[in-house]
Amino acid sequence: MLIIPILAIFFLRDGHQFAEALVLVFDRRAQRQFLRGIMADINVMLAAYIRAQLILAGISLVAYTLVLSIMRVPYAYVLGALGGLAEFVPVVGPFVAAAAILGVSFLLNYPHLLGLVIFLGLWRIIQDYVNSPRIMGSKVELHPLAALFAVLVGAEIAGVLGVYLSVPFIATLRILYRRWQNYGESPQSTDSSLPQVTHPR
Repeated sequence: MLIIPILAIFFLRDGHQFAEALVLVFDRRAQRQFLRGIMADINVMLAAYIRAQLILAGISLVAYTLVLSIMRVPYAYVLGALGGLAEFVPVVGPFVAAAAILGVSFLLNYPHLLGLVIFLGLWRIIQDYVNSPRIMGSKVELHPLAALFAVLVGAEIAGVLGVYLSVPFIATLRILYRRWQNYGESPQSTDSSLPQVTHPR
């Protein structure tokens, strides 16, 4: 839960340098331009994905804090902040936050545990199947249904890691397909170093 936000900060700061180092591996100018375009698009997309994660975390922080305060849950502000921060880590983060909220409430003899469980379940459904697909889809230019499908497939294939990487993976495939189409249609994709053969009339 601590490593992922730290890595995200370094990526936002130095991601373009990593991309430029990879571009320099290629020799041909056309290949460099093609790869530079791909890396630029992926860099923008991943930065947008991380910003979407931060937006979702902020929404959760506000929702948790507001509802827990209204329900008079002990340490509502602390638990709300924990719920918002944990949202940055898919699946595991929300589970840890829900367990912490229920655990603290139980230990302090909170009288409305059933209502708290209902809220946590409803919020998880809203966040995972309404907010996340819409925000992720708009930030990485994917249809909300495509983002939701990517998350479900990623969870089935690779569990927690698949959930976290599914949306940027699908968005990267979209970028590669679009760039490859443009590269194939571009006149620069042909090798200009080959001699041109002319036929006399």
